[in-house]
Amino acid sequence: MRTFFAGGILLLAGLLTSCEQRVNIQLPYEGDKIVVNSLLQPDSVAYIRVTRSVPANVYDDSGFQEINNAQVVLQQDGVDLSPLQPQVIKGRTYFVSKEKVTTGKVYTIKAAASGMTPVSGEDTLPPSPVVYDPATQRGSTKVQFILEDRAGVPDYYQIRLFTYGPDMQPDTIRSFRLDPVLSNNLIDAITNSYYSTLIMSDVRFDGKTATFVLETDLPINASQVMVEVSALTKNAYLYFRSISMQQKTSGGLITEPVTVFTNIRNGYGIVAGINSKRLVFKAE
Repeated sequence: MRTFFAGGILLLAGLLTSCEQRVNIQLPYEGDKIVVNSLLQPDSVAYIRVTRSVPANVYDDSGFQEINNAQVVLQQDGVDLSPLQPQVIKGRTYFVSKEKVTTGKVYTIKAAASGMTPVSGEDTLPPSPVVYDPATQRGSTKVQFILEDRAGVPDYYQIRLFTYGPDMQPDTIRSFRLDPVLSNNLIDAITNSYYSTLIMSDVRFDGKTATFVLETDLPINASQVMVEVSALTKNAYLYFRSISMQQKTSGGLITEPVTVFTNIRNGYGIVAGINSKRLVFKAE
């Protein structure tokens, strides 16, 4: 079996900060296919990255060839939106929409290129998470907040924790885990390891108002902290979870390879919805 690498895009919600990461997808290599990556966020234009898949023996970033002459279409509820405009951001080309993405709609991305099989992927946007009452103290390793989950509806979340640097920007991602004493009824497994991101479903707290207590690996010395809670669609949840599982098992000699989730028909990549809410507060 051979594998291929696909260039992945991760847009931090609300920020025009983008980074491209290498994703190792354990699948037979079937020749060049179109790779489409876009994380849709409410009240933002869509940023769509289109590249070619490459075999696993290509190790440098130059292997992620852009398809600049690709024909890319964004549809809202099956209707074509305005033509997308190529835009270079930090040296990488994105196809950018004129219209902003909104909740309650289904968005489909179609991409085609000469000599390659056309691809498509679609998703919607989740509602904004209901989170409030964040708190922490200087020198403490505990951060808490309250999350209200919808009853009877599968919900998926991503949690990240930031501290602010001297420039008062949330530029430091803190490693954390759920407090094993105070939060052991919220997810299936509490780990001793610390991570920069927590991906979870609401299976254990469906419809409840839950207090989350995060335990950081080091005491918090910053004067200002931000908790970012993102509601995810199922596609986004499966994608982020598979990346997280791959990162945790990479390098293991006896672990099974993890396939990174894709919802792109006839190609690879991800089209998924994410809706983030940020709680910025002082460390008392």
